[in-house]
Order: sequence, then structure tokens, then C-alpha cells
Amino acid sequence: MTVQPSLKLTYWDITARGEPTRLALTIGGIPFEDHRVARSDWPELKKKTPFGQIPVLTVNGVTQVAQSNGLLRYAGTLAGLYPAADPLKAALVDQVVLHIEDMYNMLYATFVEENEERRKAARKALGDERFPPMFASLDAVIAKHTGGKWCVGDSMTVADIGVYTFVSYFKWRDFSPMPKTLTDSYPHIMGVFEAVGAHPRVIEWEAAHRK
Repeated sequence: MTVQPSLKLTYWDITARGEPTRLALTIGGIPFEDHRVARSDWPELKKKTPFGQIPVLTVNGVTQVAQSNGLLRYAGTLAGLYPAADPLKAALVDQVVLHIEDMYNMLYATFVEENEERRKAARKALGDERFPPMFASLDAVIAKHTGGKWCVGDSMTVADIGVYTFVSYFKWRDFSPMPKTLTDSYPHIMGVFEAVGAHPRVIEWEAAHRK
């Protein structure tokens, strides 16, 4: 019998980069400590992280692992949601996760703009010009490699969790003037979003944690 490692995921009390790993572990039924960091604790905690950033996963109370996409692959492997034994399928999963990462980075760049008008202009440019072709290409990739309702093959992977989490941003947060309906015209993306959202453990998780 394989002994599951003891896991502690340290991240802010928000969704964003730590949420896909939380969901992968939750969907896979992998126990973990969901350590949500208070801003007041961060200066001291930062010194103890590998790269001065979170999320960080502590394994068996000793080994710290950083970088959100690495954590997602590890959690996905434990949970049976990452095809580590199939290099080609793993690459197809990774391309979706990393495409979404590119979009996250573009969106996060608007967070540091303190001028409200420039921030709105940057988000309008994303919604009008940059994101539509990126969503369109993602939708086409899902259509090409899916066996039905998932991003790659005929079962859920961490790619689907990544899509779900990113679409959730547009549904549950305000990035005005980008509309909350920005993703609605992409049927394969929305199909993945709805399929992950319908998972019983995701429904339970959202009920307990969504603010």
C-alpha cells in the first residue's frame, strides 16, 4: 500500500495561483493542510520560502516545493489527474496549463497599475484585443484533443482544473471594463468549466470557500 505524504499548502486566502493545486488535491481525495497566510505574517514567512513567494507545498513537514505549475503537476500526479506515465499526453496537458499561465501573467500585470484610468484601459485592451484570440486558440485546442468534455482525452486532468480556475476569475471577480461574459462564446472552454464545476467535491469546496 502506498503511503500518502503529509502535505501543507501555503498560500493567500484567495484563489489565483494556489487554487488549482487545492482543487486537484480535493478532487483526488488527497488530505492536505490548507494554510492561508495573513498579510501581517508574510514578511517573516517570506524569509523561509525557497524563492520569497507563495504558493509553497511542504511535504512530510520537511521538503518545500515552490512554483505553482510544478505544484499542480505534483498534486495532479498524486490525485491521478496528471498523466505522468504518458509523456505526450502530459505535454498536451502542460500546453493548456502554460497557455493559461500566459494569460494570468497578462492579467496580473494590470494589478500593479495604480492609476485607475490606465488600469481600466489596459484591461479593456486585454478584453478587446489580446484575450479573444487566445481564448479562441484554446477553444480550438480543446476541441482537437478532447475525447468529449475534457481538455485532453476522456477524463479530467489538471488542464481542466486550470481552465475552470481561470474562467472563474471572469465569473466571480470584477475586471471592469472586461465583461464577466468574456468566455461565454467559447463552447469547449465553457464545457470544461461546467464539467469541473459539476464535480461533487468541487461543489462542496466552493460552498465552503467561495467568498
